[in-house]
Amino acid sequence: MKTVRLTLRHDAETIHPMHRFVAERDAFDSYRMVHGNFTGSEEYAFIFHVVADAGAAAEYEAALESVDGIRSFEVRRVGDRSFTVYVRDVPDDVGTQLLETFSRGSLVPLPPLEYRSDWTVRFSVVGESDDLRRALEGIPDGIEATVERVGEYDGSDAAVAALTDRQREALCVAREMGYFAVPREASVEDVAAELGCSAGTAAEHLRKAEAAVIGELDLSLTDR
Repeated sequence: MKTVRLTLRHDAETIHPMHRFVAERDAFDSYRMVHGNFTGSEEYAFIFHVVADAGAAAEYEAALESVDGIRSFEVRRVGDRSFTVYVRDVPDDVGTQLLETFSRGSLVPLPPLEYRSDWTVRFSVVGESDDLRRALEGIPDGIEATVERVGEYDGSDAAVAALTDRQREALCVAREMGYFAVPREASVEDVAAELGCSAGTAAEHLRKAEAAVIGELDLSLTDR
């Protein structure tokens, strides 16, 4: 099976209202769909993980109330700076076309889908070459697709897939330099020098990368 890493760039007519809402506010650091029912006949269900400033969850809930097509939702806070959202949604024509395009035949979208502040969505999809080609040809007008990577599907886990390229690079450099060793063998300043950025920027890359990875792990407690 092939896997394709895609970036879809929306215009003002095709972007989902909640994606636009989050993109226009500095309070939101990360907005990702982590699970989804992609095969609904009309209504779809999705789970999002959101990292944002304290208080942003209430603002997000208020915005959800005003979006046509959202049948119901539940927001659950996870700590001070993150929350999860379960949404039942009836997408518009563009949204339905996208969901159907990337769920046909052999295709399997791989969560998380990363919704970014530049109106792009990044995700991977696995399937047979012909189905992948047809999906790329079937992307609705108003959405620009960029193929970031093509390869054989190797079962890479979702925690790694959740990272941006820069976050993955930061983690790799930090690991190689001994930043995660006990005792620590490299400082954030050392990592920054290797990445060619400021210490503050390096620290932010590492913090967001760690949050993305932790967000994908099943850390639920079981009965003992």
